[in-house]
Amino acid sequence: MTEQFCDKRRILIVDDAELAREIEGLFLYHAGCTVVEAEDGVQALQKYQELRPVLVILDIIMPNLNGIQTLRQLKKVDPAVRVLICTAADDYRMIDMALKEGALGYIIKPFKGDEFLKKVHDIIGDT
Repeated sequence: MTEQFCDKRRILIVDDAELAREIEGLFLYHAGCTVVEAEDGVQALQKYQELRPVLVILDIIMPNLNGIQTLRQLKKVDPAVRVLICTAADDYRMIDMALKEGALGYIIKPFKGDEFLKKVHDIIGDT
C-alpha cells in the first residue's frame, strides 16, 4: 500500500524511541499524513487535547506514563479516541490489556511498511 490515503489527516506517534517515531513518521508522511510526535504519555495527552488527531499510534513501554496508562487517560479525554498499539514488546498480555482498554489494533516492531500502513488505514478508513 503505497498510495496516499491520509489526505493530510493528523496522526500522533507516541514512542520514547526517536528512531521508531522517525520510521513510522516517514511511512505516514509518504502516505499523505500530517505527523505529530510525542516522546511519552504526558506529551501525548497535551498534544492530543491541543490537536485532536484522527489516530494515536502508541508504544506500550515508555517512561512517565506507559502505553496502557496513556490509553486510559486518552479515553477519559475522548472516549472515541482511535489508538493503534505499536510496540517491540511481544508481551501479548500487555497487548491484550490495551485492546481491552480500547485500542483498536496492534502491530509488533519491526514491521513491514505495507503492513503498518494497512493497519493504519483499517482504523482510520475514509474518515
